[in-house]
Amino acid sequence: MSETKKVLLLERDLFFVVKVRDTLSHLGYETQVARGADDFARKLAAAVPALAIVHTGMAGVAWEEVIAQARAAQVPTLAFGSHIDLEAQQAARRAGADRVISNSKLAKDLPTIVERMVNQGQTEPEDESDDEEDEE
Repeated sequence: MSETKKVLLLERDLFFVVKVRDTLSHLGYETQVARGADDFARKLAAAVPALAIVHTGMAGVAWEEVIAQARAAQVPTLAFGSHIDLEAQQAARRAGADRVISNSKLAKDLPTIVERMVNQGQTEPEDESDDEEDEE
């Protein structure tokens, strides 16, 4: 009997949540949604997910703390946000995100990125060049 892999998503945009949930459902993942840092911490403690996905553009949410919590729990963490917000990208890396990508890269390549991160636990070195292209 195979257990459904869980992905914990920090996001408030309901339309985006539905897109991510539908995409990941087709890949056999269950998406749990956290709307804030406290909600994320509760869900992380309840069941360690295969992957955490964190939106760095959420005003008023301590997303750096969320990334650090996921890192401490040894959960691979994907951070995403605006390609022009270089400060947030750097902060996400400092907090411990395994991979930081733009919104457009997430929308375009979510299935591939999730599969790589879950199955390998971390990104391959060549993934970093993809990130740099999106950040410019």
